[in-house]
Amino acid sequence: MLKFMKHQQKISPERIQKQKELFAFNQACYHGFPAKPSALAWDPLLRLLAIATKNGQIRIYGTPGVELYGQNENSESAINHLTFLHGQCRLVSLCEDNSLHLWQLKQLGDSGGMQLVQANSTSLEGKLKKISVVVADSKCEHLMVGTEGGNIYLLNLSTFAMSDNIIYQDVVMQNVPEDYKVNPGPVEAIAEHPTEPNKILIGYQRGLIVLWDKKNLCADQTYVCSQQLESVCWHTDAAHFTTSHNDGSYMVWSATDSAQPTDGPHTVYGPFPCKPITKILRPAGKEGDFIVFSGGMPRASYGDRNTVTAILGDNHVTFNLTSKVIDFVVVKDSDAGHASCLAILAEEEAVFIDLETEDWPAFAAPYLASLHSSAITCSVLASSVALEVYDKIKEAGSKQQSGLSTRPWPINGGKIKNTDSPKQRDVLLTGHEDGTVQFWDASGVSLTLLYKLSTSRLFLSEDLGGDGASAEDDDWPPFRKAGLFDPYSDDPRLGVKKMEMCPYTGTLIVAGTAGQILILNLDVKEKEIIPECVNVNLVAENDSFVWKSHNKLEMKTQPVKFEPGMQPTVVVQFYPPASCTSLTLHSEWGLVACGTAHGFGLFDIVQKKNLLAKSTLSPLDLANAADEGPMSRRKSLKKSLRESFRRLRRGRSQRKTGRPGAASPTGSHPSSTGAAAAGDDEGLKPVERAVEARSHSSDYIGSMVRCLHLTKCFIANTQLMSATLWAGTNSGAIYVFTIAIPPSEKRGEVPLSVQLGKEIHLKHGAPVISICILDGASRPFPEPMAVKKEAAPSPNTNMPHRVLICSEEQFKVFTLPQLKPFCKFKLTAHEGSRVRKIGYADFVSSVDESYRESCFMVMTNMGDFSVYSLPDCRRQMYTAHIKREDINGINSVVFSNRGEALYLMSPCELERVSLSARHITRPTGTVPILKSIPVKEPQEENSKEKPNESQAEGGDAAVAAASATAAEVQDDSIDSQEKAENESSRDEKEEKLSGEAVGGSIRKVDEVKENGDSSLLSGDITIDSIRDHIVVIRSSS
Repeated sequence: MLKFMKHQQKISPERIQKQKELFAFNQACYHGFPAKPSALAWDPLLRLLAIATKNGQIRIYGTPGVELYGQNENSESAINHLTFLHGQCRLVSLCEDNSLHLWQLKQLGDSGGMQLVQANSTSLEGKLKKISVVVADSKCEHLMVGTEGGNIYLLNLSTFAMSDNIIYQDVVMQNVPEDYKVNPGPVEAIAEHPTEPNKILIGYQRGLIVLWDKKNLCADQTYVCSQQLESVCWHTDAAHFTTSHNDGSYMVWSATDSAQPTDGPHTVYGPFPCKPITKILRPAGKEGDFIVFSGGMPRASYGDRNTVTAILGDNHVTFNLTSKVIDFVVVKDSDAGHASCLAILAEEEAVFIDLETEDWPAFAAPYLASLHSSAITCSVLASSVALEVYDKIKEAGSKQQSGLSTRPWPINGGKIKNTDSPKQRDVLLTGHEDGTVQFWDASGVSLTLLYKLSTSRLFLSEDLGGDGASAEDDDWPPFRKAGLFDPYSDDPRLGVKKMEMCPYTGTLIVAGTAGQILILNLDVKEKEIIPECVNVNLVAENDSFVWKSHNKLEMKTQPVKFEPGMQPTVVVQFYPPASCTSLTLHSEWGLVACGTAHGFGLFDIVQKKNLLAKSTLSPLDLANAADEGPMSRRKSLKKSLRESFRRLRRGRSQRKTGRPGAASPTGSHPSSTGAAAAGDDEGLKPVERAVEARSHSSDYIGSMVRCLHLTKCFIANTQLMSATLWAGTNSGAIYVFTIAIPPSEKRGEVPLSVQLGKEIHLKHGAPVISICILDGASRPFPEPMAVKKEAAPSPNTNMPHRVLICSEEQFKVFTLPQLKPFCKFKLTAHEGSRVRKIGYADFVSSVDESYRESCFMVMTNMGDFSVYSLPDCRRQMYTAHIKREDINGINSVVFSNRGEALYLMSPCELERVSLSARHITRPTGTVPILKSIPVKEPQEENSKEKPNESQAEGGDAAVAAASATAAEVQDDSIDSQEKAENESSRDEKEEKLSGEAVGGSIRKVDEVKENGDSSLLSGDITIDSIRDHIVVIRSSS
């Protein structure tokens, strides 16, 4: 009974409150381009741009920092059309299921900002009532809804109900000449008269156009076209309008004479058959009226092009995009009222063209960045970048934007409350398939491009000769490439796999697919460089190894011109030329360590020489690691079937013996007395699921280096800190090397020496994901150069150091230098999930800025975010966020040092979330309402909260769940048999997730603890194999 009470650890209400002040999960904002866009809308009064997607999402953008998000209730239904109610902070969406939804902006509370909520919805039933076009009148009183049946319904926007006034097709057809009284087809276009709101143009699909008087209910004019109608637009003089057609032509008509078109038909890219002009606009410019249209390309020669054409007098440009054009709008100047910007929405990017500047250059958009201009292969977030480094990167990037528009950004609606510079500069680096590295300013809501580096310029390749996509031999049509999206990679070997950047010096390491590691430094001067190449053979000791995969990239022998910015100093080429799997940089020491599937190397940047080449290949790995190509299908199928039957048999046998008192399936059977004692104690611990023994399939590479860490620590004794290199592999092996570094004045002359110090082989043999040294205050050691630059305090050396080793299955803490076990947390055994990403952060209290706790953040293969305390590995917060099927999203997670995370929610868009209650990067801009209109309160029960709204309740719930008392552990133990059957359920995991969040205070007692259990019976952690090479060397000497 005393032992039972010993395990019951209560959490004080003060600690629970402290956790709420430190940890809270919030969806903050989105970065990049929304996936699967389907509609575009522009509010000229509020100057806001809205984009809708096929997933039912709506994004609204204004001045940089003003962003609003909305999500359709039925996410299965795509949004086909968006219409702003000008000046009212409201818009209407038409969904694929023929439903109409009214959205409005709602002011948030204390957190500031606004959110987009759904206020009302309606739908039309029936096949003939399928909505084909939606247009709001200028007074924003009614929505004109055209249908495929030919009728136009009026939707009262104050009540959001259909009015009795219906413009029937039969009534419209009464004044049509007898020769044309055939079925005109669906309503294709509706356009209100610019000066007479009671008159509208109604265009039917088969070419009939009627100028309808809504007040007198009669047709003023009737126009008949010989070609199928695509769109209609009024001229600024209100005396003419233009129609576009499916044969690639357009015509100009008079509003008072319907006999013949006053101009046209004009087939711009004729005379051969052309594709339809899907939309045409005639906005006024400084020197006349523009003609802007999409489509119209010659079918035979350029039918596959995605184009938008702009014509003004003799100026004629055909903007050529690499993805399908969804829609476009012309943004007018707020003062003069003439066209100033052409905004084009394509499937993969948004392009903004300056129509006021000569030659019509593109704008550098402050948001809607094309992150996936080439497919993203890796990303890293450099937190707390020094201002000097940030300014140099930004300055280098500004010189790359010489051909872009310098005019102010035209989409400038809304206001920003806080215009101060961010307290911390964060730079997101994305590595791409074509060998480029892009630097993004991730300090705020708007993700803007700072600088772009191309590594392919250093290498020779058969495919790098020319860019066929951009070469235009013909003068007609006058194509001009628009946008950055380029889905084609020149050479897969150029792909960037790992990156590391020092935030205090700007030193950058880029590792690629073919074993190339580029070391670059920031330079403000232009240079011609022939970088030195150093070859490193990782398998020199293995004579039997044969590499069967791709060759290395050959470097150029001629000087390569590099503009100010990142410039290479040396290139390290590994053999075998396999993809880099881990990378670390210590800029203060001038050392870089890189790992592959075959081993790892340590390179001296200062002396440009290799210090260590360690092969991690075992006899089994030698057979598997040589060929990284596709594995044998036959062998894979046989192995898969065999393992499936084994698991089936094993599961049956465990169900038969799964009765009270049965031996635990998680370990080997000890002696009978020990088994009985263990069985008694197991009743007090959380239920552990059986973790399958690793079968080492034919595609398993245990030698793969998963993590590397360069740091100082007490590895030999507690009196002297040594420079060390830690390397963790796929098989659970950890190698610790000591490095002898000479004084700084002799650093460039005296060679460094590297020596193997210790080896650790984890008992469970899981891949090692992360290694972190904790100082005497149980805080992670500061980053290299952070102490020197006075960006972080010196590490505490008064108390023993500890090392946190995170594998896919467990977190283990050892005390240095003896590597004595301190505590562990079994993640896979208790929950079935595996670690995918780890990050370290200081969590600052939202109430008291002086109070902070060092923790580590975890992303699992189930898509769960969680936070654990240091050094006792107790869970403080948990939330399930990413779908477990979204493997790319889970693997793309990067953490900041303030408790934020970014991940790819689609190939082109990042979502930013916060695990900290204090630091939340969310939009705080507001939008003034220019036109007041009585609106019903939004239906709260139907509105879904989106990332820009405060989710404090959700955060509190996550912390509260993580603050459950240890009595919950007792309940788990008592009901262990019942819960073991349902343990694989994710819902149950969320209910009982955090009985481990006990104890925020750091324990100073150096005893073994396992998931909150301080029993000596949990001391099986000491079974890990630890070999101390330092002691052996001393005894021999």
